[in-house]
Amino acid sequence: MEKDTPYKLVCSDIDGTLLDSSRDLSPLTVSTVKAIDDIGIPFIMISARMPRAMRPFQQKAGINRPIVCFNGAYIESEIKPDGRPRVLRNRAMDYEVFIEMLHFLQSYPIHISTFYKDAWYANRMDRWTEREINNTRVQPEILPGNEMLHRFCCEGLSAHKLLLMGEKDTVEQLYHHLSSRYGDFVDIYRSKDTYLEINAKAVSKEKSIGLLSEYFSVYDRNIIAFGDNYNDIGMLSRAGLGVAVENANDVVKNAADTITDKNIFDGVAKCLKRIFDI
Repeated sequence: MEKDTPYKLVCSDIDGTLLDSSRDLSPLTVSTVKAIDDIGIPFIMISARMPRAMRPFQQKAGINRPIVCFNGAYIESEIKPDGRPRVLRNRAMDYEVFIEMLHFLQSYPIHISTFYKDAWYANRMDRWTEREINNTRVQPEILPGNEMLHRFCCEGLSAHKLLLMGEKDTVEQLYHHLSSRYGDFVDIYRSKDTYLEINAKAVSKEKSIGLLSEYFSVYDRNIIAFGDNYNDIGMLSRAGLGVAVENANDVVKNAADTITDKNIFDGVAKCLKRIFDI
């Protein structure tokens, strides 16, 4: 029998937190997430991923809940009776700022990936593209040279996320340049030494759980959040119980209320089983 706890909503990062060494949901995680859902506790996956790189995990876990994509720039509701979700948040980058950044980046030796809803465009097929394909099991459309810029200009669209990947020194240089020039308009996050992720200003996982708390009519103190990386810190701090996995870096661990086992050892599932006695 499950315990009577103050927690009514569970939010978890995916990569480095929920997934195992094969970048999938382990059998223990699947059964635990389903058990949480069965007792009426929504389990929400929150990620920098695009929607179609997240939906398979929901399907595998057998749940139908909202998903938070691109660090909160795009949020879908659960699948409704008509077979489709509703869009709860849709916040792309400012169009003019995004196009100007794409113009500027053409001269840099950097991998460029842009994301809008379920579309992923990469400027070339390289080791960075192959790594992301392996990580997400999603295939991009390759738009070399100025084709990516032309696509967005012709369609009058911006992107929910801009992902830049390259050598450490190049990424470091770009981080400082883009931050000084566009920091008032976009949020720039260095997820790895070789990765830069860019979203619209004020998009974050922390703000996303604020939206979710309203959607499910719960308080922040009723939320458990799991994470491992810098973009999870605000979410862990805001939640009633912020849990870092053991493989998180020390800055993230210091922001958490408690620490569970590593992602590859089912840390999220183990923590939830203890809390809810399932």
